[in-house]
Amino acid sequence: MSARLLRTCLAVLPCAAMTLLAASPAKADDDFGTTPARARGAAASEKPAAPSPEPTSSGSGTNEPRAEVLTIDRDTDDAPVRRRRREAPIATDPPKDWAVLYGGLRPQLGTFGGIATLGAASSRVERFYGGASFATVRNDAGTHVGALQLALGRNLAHEYIGGMQVSLTENRAKSFTGIGQLTLAYNRAGDMVGVTQIAGYNRSKSFAGVAQIGLYDRTDESFAGVAQVGLFDHARKSFKGIAQIGVVSATGRELLPGGSQEGSFAGVLQAGAWSVVDGSFGGVAQVGGAFAMTDKEFTGLVQVGGLAAYSHDFKGVAQVGMASFSERSLGMQIGFADLAFREHTGLQVAPGYTYAGKLSGAQIGIVNRAKEVKGVQIGLFNSTQALTGVQIGLVNHAEDGLLPWTGIINVGFGDGGEDEGDEAEARARHGHVAM
Repeated sequence: MSARLLRTCLAVLPCAAMTLLAASPAKADDDFGTTPARARGAAASEKPAAPSPEPTSSGSGTNEPRAEVLTIDRDTDDAPVRRRRREAPIATDPPKDWAVLYGGLRPQLGTFGGIATLGAASSRVERFYGGASFATVRNDAGTHVGALQLALGRNLAHEYIGGMQVSLTENRAKSFTGIGQLTLAYNRAGDMVGVTQIAGYNRSKSFAGVAQIGLYDRTDESFAGVAQVGLFDHARKSFKGIAQIGVVSATGRELLPGGSQEGSFAGVLQAGAWSVVDGSFGGVAQVGGAFAMTDKEFTGLVQVGGLAAYSHDFKGVAQVGMASFSERSLGMQIGFADLAFREHTGLQVAPGYTYAGKLSGAQIGIVNRAKEVKGVQIGLFNSTQALTGVQIGLVNHAEDGLLPWTGIINVGFGDGGEDEGDEAEARARHGHVAM
């Protein structure tokens, strides 16, 4: 008996779970506010057809719905007789809820035009045109055109035009055009054109305004404004502005190199303990207290990382960090270790180690290495496979130099492409400089 009961329960539970999921409300992120009232024609077309009324006594033959109207017949000298006639047409359009002031426990209005609405618990207005709306728990509007949408709990609007949404816990609008959203907890907007979002968590699909200020600031598509300022600032696709400043400042989807590389930063400054662009950086400076990273091209003045500064392709004045590394770099690399895995044009300076696949410029460090050098290596130990230039150091190694190994100084003339059999002849032709 117990086994049969167990099988029955196991069969019922999945069905019950599916039923609950199907009956669950839409996700919170899709709940922006009351959908504005539909056009009259659309609303009327979806109404069930009214039953055909009885023909009127006038015999007009019209099918227009009629209402029963109470009349008094005074054709006789007797007491008036009350009779019913079908004459008044039935209203088919929803009523308009126009008012100057409107209050109630849970008012639900179609269209309001006036000064203010007050919901002691909640308020629901499909079209609001006025000064301010207030509700303690939930202030819900389809279209809200006014100076203020105020709630102790949640403000929800499908379309907001006007001043501010102000609440203690949440403001949400699918389309926001106004001054800003202000709350302690959560601001959410689809397309936002305004001055600011200020909350613990600010999020919008696209932001065009002055600033997002909070603990976590996020845009899903684009930020165009002055600044994102918070603990964690994240423009998941593009940032165009003055500054992105936070403990973590990120542009693009990923927080580590090797992501989608679809992000782009165009501004003056990106600064944080962790500063990253999963894509391209164009600006003045990228500064990371620990890490400054650009996954594609860096074009700017300086990239500074306390522990590491990285960009795939660096073009600027200086890349500075304990470790400064790139695939290709143009400018200066300054750090304890400087690495340009493919090519560096400019200067590498390190009290430790420098490396370049192909160097056009100078390396100054304790240990300097490159596959190909066109320029100068200065250090305790210098090494390259192909040298066109000078090595100055305690130990110098150049496979195609005047000598493979020398002390103090070595010179190369770019003979690395000659055949091994001609190596002695080439050295005899150019002479030796070795000390």
